[in-house]
Amino acid sequence: MLSQSEDRPQSLAMKIGGVIVLGGLGALCGFVMARFFEADGAPWPDVLATAMAVALLSVGMLSAVTLALRPSTVPKGCGVLQIVVFLLAGMMFLLPMYAPASIAPDMVFGGIVLLLAIQTVANVMLWRRADEMLRQVMAETSAIAFWALQTALFLYAAAERLGLVDSISAWALVGILMAVYLLSSIVASARRGIS
Repeated sequence: MLSQSEDRPQSLAMKIGGVIVLGGLGALCGFVMARFFEADGAPWPDVLATAMAVALLSVGMLSAVTLALRPSTVPKGCGVLQIVVFLLAGMMFLLPMYAPASIAPDMVFGGIVLLLAIQTVANVMLWRRADEMLRQVMAETSAIAFWALQTALFLYAAAERLGLVDSISAWALVGILMAVYLLSSIVASARRGIS
């Protein structure tokens, strides 16, 4: 049985306060990351990958908190499986950068392959268990990301072929892909009223 606190809509002041708190946490996180990477001299693809990892892990943890505190607000199919998908994606971004300091690269890669296999199974299960609205959001996210990335990749490839820009590594491209996918997910979710 659901408690009254789960059924009661949040006031405007609570929503604004939540946005301010999340914005402040985001700004603090960005400031700390900028200081860390400025001192470290890390290349921008690593900075982007770390930002994506932090975003994915944060969304996963916030989703877990939401599931625990307000389960009635979590759409069908968005529960544990979605949390697993976010957390594994964040971990897979961090492992290639930080794990080789203490684990052999081939072992790190084997771990990434295993995590990717688990995440793929979780994604398929998520799709199968999702309701029609969530499936539509997932399809729209993929379509928006595909068209945006296809257009950008073509233009960049043409500019690279003409010698106007430098080549980008696959590591940088996957960071860009994830950033575009997350933004596409936000757009598709907002269009359907999912916040």
